[in-house]
Amino acid sequence: MKTEIVIGDTLDFETSVPDYPNTDGWTLTFRLIPLVSGTAISFSASGTPADDPLGYRVQVAPATTAAWTAGEYAWNSYLSKSGARQKI
Repeated sequence: MKTEIVIGDTLDFETSVPDYPNTDGWTLTFRLIPLVSGTAISFSASGTPADDPLGYRVQVAPATTAAWTAGEYAWNSYLSKSGARQKI
């Protein structure tokens, strides 16, 4: 499945990780790794969805995505808190 992020647009989505709710102090981070060349991009959830108080809301401003390099990326995500890190 391909997902497209448009450079210069707001990136805004919600997700949940039931075993690792944000109320337990976890931070959800996404990492985009370029498939050809370039610099990896990382961004973290910055809020809580109104309809899911245990979930995560990711918002990245257009000024930030405008600086990203166009291309194809692989991605991964992980949760972290107090020195712990859990890949999801």
